[in-house]
Amino acid sequence: MTERLRPSSENPWYWSDGDGPALLLGGTDKDNLFQWTGGRLEAHLDDLVDAGGNFVRNTMSDRKDEDVSPFERSEDGTYDLERWNDEYWDRFAAFLDATAERDIVVELTLWDQHDLAGSRWESHAWNPVNNDTLPADSLPATGGDHWQDRIAFFRTVEEGNDPVLAHQERFVDRILDHTLDYGHVVYNVTNEGWAGIEWELHWAEHLLERADERGVGVEIANMNMTPDESVRKVVEHPDLFSYVELSQHNQLSAGATGQDHWDNLQRWRSEVEDAIGPRPFNNVKIYGGFDGGKDAAGSADQAVRWFWRNVLGGSAACRFHRQVAGGDEGWGIGGSERALTQIRSVRAVEEHVALPALTPRIDLLADPAPGEAYCAADPGEAYVVYFPDGGEATLAVEPGPYRLRTLDAESAAWTDEEMVGGETDLSLTPPERPNQVVVLTAER
Repeated sequence: MTERLRPSSENPWYWSDGDGPALLLGGTDKDNLFQWTGGRLEAHLDDLVDAGGNFVRNTMSDRKDEDVSPFERSEDGTYDLERWNDEYWDRFAAFLDATAERDIVVELTLWDQHDLAGSRWESHAWNPVNNDTLPADSLPATGGDHWQDRIAFFRTVEEGNDPVLAHQERFVDRILDHTLDYGHVVYNVTNEGWAGIEWELHWAEHLLERADERGVGVEIANMNMTPDESVRKVVEHPDLFSYVELSQHNQLSAGATGQDHWDNLQRWRSEVEDAIGPRPFNNVKIYGGFDGGKDAAGSADQAVRWFWRNVLGGSAACRFHRQVAGGDEGWGIGGSERALTQIRSVRAVEEHVALPALTPRIDLLADPAPGEAYCAADPGEAYVVYFPDGGEATLAVEPGPYRLRTLDAESAAWTDEEMVGGETDLSLTPPERPNQVVVLTAER
């Protein structure tokens, strides 16, 4: 990566490392990838890069059996929050090096409430019962049935719980000691945040202060439980939150499907543009799992549709949410072959069209049925039309000759190519198969 990642000066809807606006794409099988080591991590990253991917998620979690804690244990088995576990931080440093070497952008989440949900709290290092550092009455000894019970750990800012907050800040500062020297990291304060604006603002301000002390800039968002709220926080606090983390609109419980999914994205883009000007929209989680997926998440077929609508709808970054390696948890299709094939398909389109140069233009399609087709275009230069289920559409084009190509996104293969021209209303009839992409480029 040539420079620190920033919103592109040419097109601030997208990211850039100084080499023009770029579309970030990803799909990985684990949210806290840094906990994987050696060949396992490198092979997973190499598979992503080989498919054209350049975007991963990393939460600072340690909630799975194979994960290690950031804190060292004392002889009696309790954790000591004053002593770091070198293995945790060595894994993190290796992850940062591996992603930097491959020009992979990392969206790093500081806090994930799921790490301390329910029974996880009972054995976690942050629980005062399990450490010899925090006062016994500083936090409840047991958590509720679910993270929505709002355990006090995520209320420290609002409640003025300074003993715990001091150690939370020490932990975040240790993260920043590792990351601020790297230009390929952007920050998300909280995963599916519910803790309140005081929590979100505190950590955004803390990040900016530490970065300023180091003489670098950082890009920050906060992912809320509902996409409307994620957008609103950026609009209300543009000096703290420099991009929109919109992941929750790519699922069934908080998001939408079909035409509504596209329309919501365009509405939020308009709201942001009118209020504060263009900002990158990231989707670090596109849900939808195999075998029908979780009820809240949706299916793998829906995941692919969410992905393509985001790409053509003007999103800066899109990543398929995790699947469990060797099996499936139902939340996403992760780094599966199907996910990687979709990434290859987008990169195949980009061999002919600079996607960040296009704008969402579904208005160029004459009377499409809701959800039938979606379009992004630079009129007179290039048009890309996505058909989730085949079908047909009439596309309004500027006069002139065009090369028309059809891509089967399920195989990342071009299936048809021809010259067209002489019409301003062009009839498009791709094969009657799912996930077909028609690309028109002006023939000069």
